[in-house]
Amino acid sequence: YFINIFGKVLATARASTERQPKARVDAVLRDLFSTAFRETSVSLLQKDRLTFAVLLAQAAPLLMDKTVIDLLIDEKLVVQDISSSPDMKLRAITAASGLSALRPAMSKISDADMHRFCTEEEAEACTPGFDDEENVNDQALKRLLLVKLVRVDRLVPATERFITTVFGAGFLDFNEDLGRIVTETTSNAPIALCASPGFDASYKVDQLVERTKTTCANVAMGSNESIASADAALARAAANGTWVLIKNVHLAPDWLQNLVKRIDSVKPHIDFRLFLSMETSDKIPPSLLRASRVLMYEQPAGIRANMRDSLSSLPERVLTQPVEKARVHFLLSYMHAVVQERLRYAPRLGWKKLWEFNDADYDCCAFILQWWIDNAGKGRSNVAPRSIPWEMLRVLVAEMYGGKVDDVGDMAELEALAAKTLTAKAFEDDFNLIGEVAGDSTVGMPLPVGTIKADFLQWVNRLPEREPPTYLGLPGNAEKLLLVAHAEGMLKNMKRVMEVLDESEHVMAEVAV
Repeated sequence: YFINIFGKVLATARASTERQPKARVDAVLRDLFSTAFRETSVSLLQKDRLTFAVLLAQAAPLLMDKTVIDLLIDEKLVVQDISSSPDMKLRAITAASGLSALRPAMSKISDADMHRFCTEEEAEACTPGFDDEENVNDQALKRLLLVKLVRVDRLVPATERFITTVFGAGFLDFNEDLGRIVTETTSNAPIALCASPGFDASYKVDQLVERTKTTCANVAMGSNESIASADAALARAAANGTWVLIKNVHLAPDWLQNLVKRIDSVKPHIDFRLFLSMETSDKIPPSLLRASRVLMYEQPAGIRANMRDSLSSLPERVLTQPVEKARVHFLLSYMHAVVQERLRYAPRLGWKKLWEFNDADYDCCAFILQWWIDNAGKGRSNVAPRSIPWEMLRVLVAEMYGGKVDDVGDMAELEALAAKTLTAKAFEDDFNLIGEVAGDSTVGMPLPVGTIKADFLQWVNRLPEREPPTYLGLPGNAEKLLLVAHAEGMLKNMKRVMEVLDESEHVMAEVAV
């Protein structure tokens, strides 16, 4: 894996037209860390990628006072969000002024600049001080430390700015290309598509198969006969040089134990590829993950992406007459998106526990809507909205999602959400679904007047890429709480990894002696 990264970087360096030795070395270094980040990040959760980027900055042989990074992860330094707790301002500024790394700059910051920093929404864009620093990396790093001590709610975006300063614009921006990964992976290395519970990433393989016109066998694990089917499909594909996709392998951990050895023993064709889709689980053998090219997938972030995904998955045949059916499915897709998006704030807000709401809940509820509306329509092309059994639909949908909920308060939230979304009012002109969920008519926009899926998808595409928390029926400052939690988790993870690396260095030093 790492040898391949080095190979890519050196190949790029050989093709470069740069002839200045120092410039060539700098280019190789930046390309090395950029490639390492890009290749490794596809195996990480979104929230862990920024942590990994900071660890790379700490390891990079770039001019930077790295003792400041030690201060950044020091748990003894109390973090504050002055924008939410202005009474803690003096304490936070005193703590920052007491650090030798920040003291010279803190004494030069005007009251006006500090006030703006403490109150501005995007505080990372107006972090005061440190303009005298000759090294831009040190300047960005010390500003990051100040953000931690005074505006921890903006630590995540401030960290992104720090990484951009150190490694350049675009370092954190990349698109996973499954086609490229398949091309670069050898035939005896499985491609593991890991996903958070409730999200099935196997459709990525289906899309690639359709684009490349490749032959690919599909096997779903979970039944007694599935193991025999998987073994047979694997043997045929390995001999013929085709692909095989085995889904839900986390349901067959025993079958996975010796999978890599079995692949090696059959000496697969050079064009053979094995895809394994799975939920993240500690039952997956570590030896398999080490031998595989691991790709991590998560539920699409944001209401817009979630609704686009759920609506696009609905076949046109289920949206036939009565025509009112399409709007009801649209209402369900909004409720589904809200239910899942609120999990981002759990357990602090949204839900009290991390309930495993997933696409299977949506599919079952879609079937329920289909049956009851067809029954109400009795074969007609239209059905009066008031004739749809809304109360029955609300109860069944809430019970379907609530089957895994054992908290009375969260169950009440589900029932209230179903009542706000699954309603005959949605067929009235200027009905504001977002405002209903938010409890504020000034939030959101009216529903479209159309009756086909394309009309509703057009409305979905007008939503913001990342909606404000009010769209989910949460307080407006909920995003701030989420950013604080993300920042605290990032600092803890950085500290944990650095402690492990330090221990490894000590062990290696003792072995060398």
